[in-house]
Amino acid sequence: CCTCPDLAPTVSILSSFNHAPGINHWRQVIHFWKYLDGSIDLKLTLCPDPKDSSDTIHHYTDATWADDIENRLSRSGSICFWKACPVAWNSKKQCNITLSSTEAELNALSNGVQENQWIKYLIEELYHKDLNPTAFHIDNKGLLDKINNFGSNSKTKHLDIKSKWLRDLKKNNKISVKLIPSEKMVANALTKPANQESLNRLREKCFLVTVLFSSNGGGCWNSAL
Repeated sequence: CCTCPDLAPTVSILSSFNHAPGINHWRQVIHFWKYLDGSIDLKLTLCPDPKDSSDTIHHYTDATWADDIENRLSRSGSICFWKACPVAWNSKKQCNITLSSTEAELNALSNGVQENQWIKYLIEELYHKDLNPTAFHIDNKGLLDKINNFGSNSKTKHLDIKSKWLRDLKKNNKISVKLIPSEKMVANALTKPANQESLNRLREKCFLVTVLFSSNGGGCWNSAL
């Protein structure tokens, strides 16, 4: 993604109406401009956590379900952290209509796993070391059950290939999948226009902080947002 994490979902959603914007879309653009004006001093600060000695990439994935009224497509959001720093993130509409929230979350997770392959390769090349299995964080228990448990039924048969692919990666210790509470899901703010609590969670996790520059060009940051 080519914009800051807190801006990514709004930019993605508004850009989907470029071909025929209406008055309501322009109102949202004006609202977005106000947010930009109010957050002009926020900077994406990359400061690796010296306490993080683990060689593990942490990837958060989330999705809405059929929230687009016109076409009922879901939206995926994901963000990847290395040494507590955000290194990749996205907010994008899914390509196919999903029949359940679990399927929408499965699409988000599988896309995140594919993206992780080149991220992990790049970090291993730069650091000259083998990394631990990437830890994927999700908040959908049905998806975790689907990955952990074998078998399928008539309602989930069409999900079988992706589920078995993810299960195979987990079995071979390529990835780990962890269930976290929804209130700790950082990627939630990348799936839709977020409320203040969700947005603050994303900003704090990504070190989006107010940067104060001194006269000698040095900078410091204030984490109290």
